[in-house]
Amino acid sequence: MTSVSIRQSNGANIVSIPKSIIASLGLDVGSQLDLTIIENKIVLTPAPKETLEDLLAGSPQEYFQLNEEDQLWMNNTQS
Repeated sequence: MTSVSIRQSNGANIVSIPKSIIASLGLDVGSQLDLTIIENKIVLTPAPKETLEDLLAGSPQEYFQLNEEDQLWMNNTQS
């Protein structure tokens, strides 16, 4: 087990994660983590990365409707 201290910088509370732990999890500076509290313990887990498919699935279908200009372009490229 590794022990770390909470420190403060510009009003933010900071906990440094040792490089060896970051490397063993395949993380880098800037990696997103989810923070939860379970049974009075702080648990950090790598945040799932959203794929393009995930983003598109959450987008309103009307964003995918072709306007008249798009329709004309599509018709001209298929000829």
